[in-house]
Amino acid sequence: MKTLLLTLGLLAALAESARADNFRCPNGAIVSTGDTMAEVYVECDPPSFKNVRTESEAGYRGATILINVEEWTYNEGPHRLMHTLTFRNGVLEKVQTLGYGK
Repeated sequence: MKTLLLTLGLLAALAESARADNFRCPNGAIVSTGDTMAEVYVECDPPSFKNVRTESEAGYRGATILINVEEWTYNEGPHRLMHTLTFRNGVLEKVQTLGYGK
């Protein structure tokens, strides 16, 4: 019994760590974290708004690493939730659900 519970707990932990955030594009296509910006661009309609910035992180031996960050916001109107897709160095890292659009 203990082995079964331990195995189930381990499987649940592995499933959670492998979880990807998904986003259903306005045209019905589905993209997931880990997809490249090019893949999302081909699958989805253009976003309502784009925000581009550069962030810096400390690297090895005091070096500065520059990371390109793009946030794409999809606003599908007042009866649908808005979503922001965050790309870091061209890879979809996070899908965030916002409030209702305008």
